[in-house]
Amino acid sequence: MKQNPITRPIGLEAACAEIERVCSQAPLYKRCGLRPPHLILPLDSGSGRTTFLEYMADSFRKAGVLPFRSGFEDYLEISLDGTLPQLRQAFASIDAAAVYTNRYSNMVALDISPLAQHLSESQLPEFLKNAKRICEDACVVFFVRSEPSRNEERLLEKLCEAVDHIQRLAVEPYRQEELCRILEKVLEDRGLEIRQREAFRRALAAWASEFAISCVKEAVAAAESLIPFADFSGFVPVVDAGSLEAMLRSRQRGAKRREGK
Repeated sequence: MKQNPITRPIGLEAACAEIERVCSQAPLYKRCGLRPPHLILPLDSGSGRTTFLEYMADSFRKAGVLPFRSGFEDYLEISLDGTLPQLRQAFASIDAAAVYTNRYSNMVALDISPLAQHLSESQLPEFLKNAKRICEDACVVFFVRSEPSRNEERLLEKLCEAVDHIQRLAVEPYRQEELCRILEKVLEDRGLEIRQREAFRRALAAWASEFAISCVKEAVAAAESLIPFADFSGFVPVVDAGSLEAMLRSRQRGAKRREGK
């Protein structure tokens, strides 16, 4: 059976390199019964978290780093809101995901930034106790914001004291070129052809500030906004620099109408 190639995320070079390093040592993990390190990733919501998790899970599965046999999903992605009831519910949902084993041992991703506002409350010891527990079986990624606050740094210190074998990765800001490549990939994934790609890229780079593309979420939104300006006259819809110009003119007309009201 032919397997589809794993798509490496655009950007996130250091994080992807760590996943590839772990996969290169897969025989050691399998032979010695080792588990990959847990990760702390300073990455904002809307900046490719889910894409990275899919890449990590696909890579670990293909290399045999993790067996992925405790539940239906390769990974669980959960955002904590900082409240104690939701915290307890989140860890209960992780436990419930263990369908074939007693404890969930696939991958778990937790956005823990909201907990930083509750360091002196009962949420913190409850979180640390459960984080340590699930880390004994699952491979866990802890997400925080790209520029953690002082309280977030304190939270991470507590987490590293409670959990063994945890590694903090660096995440470089997306370059404009990478965001433009993400926009192109979204268009192609939607079935569009990009014609005269170099001219398209030059136009996109020139108007990047107009399109306000500063993160993955905004690149995806810009790509989806561009789709209606494609040429649908052929068998395959086509976008080019002219499509960008049409989109820009439409935005400018809309802005003038709003100013005139």
